[in-house]
Amino acid sequence: MKIIGIDEEEEVKKKVLNHKKIVITIAVVLITLTLIIFYCIYLGNRDFREFTDKYLFMKNVTENNLVSIALEEGEDNYVYAYDKYVSILSQNRLVGYNKLGNKEYELKVEVSNPISDSNGRFLIIGEKEGKKVYLVSGNNIVWENQLEGNISRVSVNKNGYVSVILTGTTYKSIIQTFDNNGKELFKTYLSSSLAMDSDISSDNKYLSFAEVSTNGTLVQTIVKTISIQKAQEKPSESIIHAVSVPSDKVPLNLKYQDSNKLICMFNDSVELIKDDEHQEIMNLTENGKKITYGGAELNNSIFRVVEKNTFLSSETTIEIQNTGSGQVSLYILDGTAKEVYSHDNTIALNLGTEVHFVGSNGWLLKKYTSNQDVKKIVINNDFAGVIYKNKIEIVDL
Repeated sequence: MKIIGIDEEEEVKKKVLNHKKIVITIAVVLITLTLIIFYCIYLGNRDFREFTDKYLFMKNVTENNLVSIALEEGEDNYVYAYDKYVSILSQNRLVGYNKLGNKEYELKVEVSNPISDSNGRFLIIGEKEGKKVYLVSGNNIVWENQLEGNISRVSVNKNGYVSVILTGTTYKSIIQTFDNNGKELFKTYLSSSLAMDSDISSDNKYLSFAEVSTNGTLVQTIVKTISIQKAQEKPSESIIHAVSVPSDKVPLNLKYQDSNKLICMFNDSVELIKDDEHQEIMNLTENGKKITYGGAELNNSIFRVVEKNTFLSSETTIEIQNTGSGQVSLYILDGTAKEVYSHDNTIALNLGTEVHFVGSNGWLLKKYTSNQDVKKIVINNDFAGVIYKNKIEIVDL
């Protein structure tokens, strides 16, 4: 009988251990290569991507198989998505539901013709061309106010700071700025120009607004940035930047994205506003392309929708550009988008009886198929509401 010494036993253990390491290493390498190959095919082959999205990742959902919230037909129902709620404003009542369709709250909001904005936990609702404004957070009204002037636009940042554009006074426009407790911080008076949109930076330090002057023969657009602190201490020194843009550019939307990047969407382009300069980062009227939609209401991206029609078919491409890196991602689908919605990191394309929810990285999040035309879509950070005349269906993103 052969007796194995201690050294020989240790050598055998080392060989077994090394063998296991080799097997594990080979397995890891094979799995990694498989994932890389899968990823490359997934990105590069549209048919393969659609197949795996449908059958492997189960991204396809259909009407009548989801949680739904009933709507009273014949009533004016205004639907919003913010925080973790889908909320319905009707008959001066704001009723909030969670994504399971359960009622979470009911609030008295005396607004019949609402204008709104949402950001994270906050929802701001004002009476369009009226005076009442409400800030809602979670399931509570944080504050409400009766303003002097007619509300034309409202905006809220992720911390609950609010700017309201007013008309119908002795000034062409007044921009009223509030903190998250409803305390008025200051007013900005525009005597010879109209304020088109405004937004507050995520650090609560700056208010930016786009104004249009129609005095004289030319239309002049200027994007101004105000220091909120200076506006309270030395109003005459509060404007820290003023950027003039060509007269043929009409401002449609102003948005502070992540890292306080100020993005302005015009009728023909999307521009980055930095210091006292503006830089075009996306063209919305490019020759040879039918560009049907554009948007900047995302955290860190902008997008445009390009439609291509042939005699027998139509194809739609979403070009999504990261405003930090400049990298462009594409999502291609068959058909024509009737409406486009965007929020946070999600873009929703409504094709009528089909909705594609796409992430800002260009990947499909969910494909929703319906038996009837979709009326409208609302999106929050976690889920979307697909709206019909008599119901809202919840799509988990």
